[in-house]
Amino acid sequence: MVHMVENLSEKIWQAKLANALEPVKELIADKAHFVHMGITLDKEGELEAFHSRKFIYQDVQVLDEVLEDFGQTAVLYKKLVLRAVVKGTPVENPFVVTEIFSKTEQGWQLVTECYTRIATELADYRFL
Repeated sequence: MVHMVENLSEKIWQAKLANALEPVKELIADKAHFVHMGITLDKEGELEAFHSRKFIYQDVQVLDEVLEDFGQTAVLYKKLVLRAVVKGTPVENPFVVTEIFSKTEQGWQLVTECYTRIATELADYRFL
């Protein structure tokens, strides 16, 4: 399960960097939610944000990650730096991204993704 969830996450991130979530939409649960800074989107809203280029992910540098296995649910925490263009404005932010995957009838799927901006020195931030 560990490698499967990590591989699904990587596929979704690569699709985001290519600004093309459509090819991986089956990896995202229909009732999924995405909590960004200042906006929460459902699956269709997230797909549309990338399709319309409201979000243009340019680079992601994953500095650390921890995967917690809860059986039918897995939580993947990623400490990362994201460079993007959001609504035409270039941004670079350090985040902890929490990705929650659940085993559904369609297999493992992303059900929630939440971005939390790191407000301390990035090098000082540690997972418990």
